[in-house]
Amino acid sequence: MIKMFIYSGLRRGELCALEWKDIDFENSLISVCRSSQYIPGKGIFTKETKTETSDRTIKLPLQAFEMFKEYEKVQKEEQLRAGDKWVKTDRIFTQWNGEPLHPDSITGWFREFIQKTDLPQVSIHSLRHTNITLLITAGVPLRTVSYRAGHAQTSTTANIYSHAIRTADEMAADVLDDILKPKIRGINLSM
Repeated sequence: MIKMFIYSGLRRGELCALEWKDIDFENSLISVCRSSQYIPGKGIFTKETKTETSDRTIKLPLQAFEMFKEYEKVQKEEQLRAGDKWVKTDRIFTQWNGEPLHPDSITGWFREFIQKTDLPQVSIHSLRHTNITLLITAGVPLRTVSYRAGHAQTSTTANIYSHAIRTADEMAADVLDDILKPKIRGINLSM
């Protein structure tokens, strides 16, 4: 799941609600169309995504689908171990018995993992930010990044990730400087 947060930029509830039918292995696409949430007294339940525009289909790197295939094998082994206790939900990420995963369990597990390592103290949600920031600094158009993030408006992405936009702008200036500065065999002609 941790790698999938980085590959996809999904929200925690969206990743928990992802089902095998949402995966298009042939075209390397995933469809995001629901979210998993927990409320005391109600338990874990499925709801619509955060906004209308949060429903989306995005392409992921091939490595993500290789991971899905490996994880599918692991899940089938878990299903055999659980036997008649397995609850068929079609969810990709589940509890030991196939029931939907509690969204907070990912947060808790990740917090413990970070505390046991020398990694920076980051939250699980920061992996979503990492995905979006990497896309912006790589020069992916803001409208595309906003769509992939499931933001209702491009301005939301621009406001939240203004630091990454500034970094990308600085990179653009550096590229232009390199392109427009005439050089012959290491000699700078602009002097």
